[in-house]
Amino acid sequence: MPGKRKSRSRAERFSVNHQKSWLWGRHVVEDTLRSGRWPIIDLFLTDAVAQELSELLTQSTSRGIIHQVVSAQRLEELAHTADHQGLIARMGAFPYPSVVEWNELLSRCKHASSLDLQASPLVPDSRHSEQSGLFVLCDRIQDAFNFGAILRSCDATQVSAVVIGRHEQVGVTSQVARSSAGAVNHVPIHRTDDLPAVAAQLRSCGLAIVAASEKAALPMWQANLSRPTALLIGSESHGLSPELINCCDLRVSIPMLGTGTSLNAAVATGVLLYEIRRQQHQVHRIA
Repeated sequence: MPGKRKSRSRAERFSVNHQKSWLWGRHVVEDTLRSGRWPIIDLFLTDAVAQELSELLTQSTSRGIIHQVVSAQRLEELAHTADHQGLIARMGAFPYPSVVEWNELLSRCKHASSLDLQASPLVPDSRHSEQSGLFVLCDRIQDAFNFGAILRSCDATQVSAVVIGRHEQVGVTSQVARSSAGAVNHVPIHRTDDLPAVAAQLRSCGLAIVAASEKAALPMWQANLSRPTALLIGSESHGLSPELINCCDLRVSIPMLGTGTSLNAAVATGVLLYEIRRQQHQVHRIA
């Protein structure tokens, strides 16, 4: 039927599901090993890579991660991909932070707000990320590559945390990890059943709730984004839910100077995060 999406074969569906548990690519697997955040069940690598990473493998072994040296062909058979770069890992469940950790983060945010953030650095270092005044809430981002790219921008701008819903939202998978260039190991990614409630919590901590919308009349260049901010990003197919839109203090658009009318969610997130950081940094310099 014209326009109907062709269904995947059984073999293709198996391959996609199988790959969800395997992480490959030299940079992202090494970063995951070093961070020690995401549990690795099995680690396989070629002899050449094992020799190059001998020190890291020794450290990993001391943490209980056992590796096996195999051929490149075996790596391809295990991960169902030839793009393994000599190193693959079978991953356990991704460790989303607990409710207790979320409440601790909120407590630090409230404390930071009470200290007059205008008088302290608003472009944070790794020791004070909770004082950055910048969160991202993702509403039904279903494309793994988009979500990974969003996380990469969040890491680059040192966002305090990313919050995602549990429904109609891609979680952290190997595709997301690769697209994020390892940012999944460094950006706190929280999950919730109630994004509007999270937005309300962040507002109570002194953050402005800002929605990205191509339909917004206020361009980001004219908006005051220098306050501590929670940025809401909706899916390309559905946008933000009405409940989240009702939570907003501000809706901003990205000026489009060419023939296009919008950017995809990942690119839009990166543009807005850097504009927020620019304004926050400018206010700090003036202060």
